[in-house]
Amino acid sequence: MIESPFQYGTLATKDNFIDRVSERASLKQMLFSGINVSLISPRRWGKSSLVKMAMDELISERKDVRVCYMDAFSIDSVEDFYSKFASAVVSCSSSRIEKAWGDAKKYLGGIIPGLSVSDGLNDIITINFRHDPLKENQAQILDLPEKIASDKGIRIIVCIDEFQQLAEMDGYAELEGKMRSAWQYHKNVSYCFYGSKKHMMMQIFNDSQKPFYRFSETMFLGKIAQGDWVPFIVGGFKKTGKSISEEFAVKICEHTECHSWYLQQLSYFVWSDTGKEVTDAIMNRAYRRIIDTNAPMFMNDVEKLTASQREMLKAIIAGETQLSSAGARERYRLGNLTTITRNKKVLEAKAYVDSNDGALEVSDPIFRAWFKEKYMV
Repeated sequence: MIESPFQYGTLATKDNFIDRVSERASLKQMLFSGINVSLISPRRWGKSSLVKMAMDELISERKDVRVCYMDAFSIDSVEDFYSKFASAVVSCSSSRIEKAWGDAKKYLGGIIPGLSVSDGLNDIITINFRHDPLKENQAQILDLPEKIASDKGIRIIVCIDEFQQLAEMDGYAELEGKMRSAWQYHKNVSYCFYGSKKHMMMQIFNDSQKPFYRFSETMFLGKIAQGDWVPFIVGGFKKTGKSISEEFAVKICEHTECHSWYLQQLSYFVWSDTGKEVTDAIMNRAYRRIIDTNAPMFMNDVEKLTASQREMLKAIIAGETQLSSAGARERYRLGNLTTITRNKKVLEAKAYVDSNDGALEVSDPIFRAWFKEKYMV
């Protein structure tokens, strides 16, 4: 059994990590220098892999740096946020589980937390706060990374993935203000917020009426260039004793529009179906497979949309730019102007469409191909 040279569904590391040289350098420099960063790009473009790779490099270069990771996607309450935040900070800033236990007691003893320890394989400590004293100690929890960093003479970088999901929790507005109030005074801690819903991330960090306005430097993550992908694809086949021409590697890039997740997935489907050398038949089967593989997920998502929202997707994919015009409203049954405005907001909030210089576009190439087949043929 030969291990696949193409990886998707997990963080890209080492040989599977492509390019992003300037982005890695910028991210390391800003976060180490105390500049907070909000990193924005569509889903599956490699944000998490980029942050992990950049922080791994920084840790190898600077022994006084500790990096804490949180995934906001699974956080469903304010209480859950505080518990996971404290757990991540204590775990990353303590080298051994015994020391983490001691730090938890030292810095959070007054809050009387309930502590539980993992099996020791990953040296992770989990902190569960009792509900009663939580409110009066929220500021202490938010200041935890600065307190630990100052005491230990280290720099802590807190990385929060899918940060915009917090905005959907009950009580987020109050939490947002408290986070800003505490974190703006931190001198030894930097924050990296990354998210896939551009509309929501921009509301959080670029709206002058919001607490996090100008709290961070905004970075928009672009696609990796075709010129970097082609040698990666060709090299992946070669090192496993298979062959793919540059022309077919370019086709993979074109089919996926250099979307990181889909490019790796399509490359894997082509590679797994290839004995020695890629042919047109193999390429066609693989492209059909990638659409069919993702179809159930697409169908589940689209079934949650209203009829007028699906019609708006049709119009946008067809290249319609004047959605409010009488002609577009009649051709695509878009509804009245109020409905159009509301549907634009919904599709942006759900990350079906992105705004590019004011024009709406569906950036997911495989979803777009599937939607055309399903609804526009």
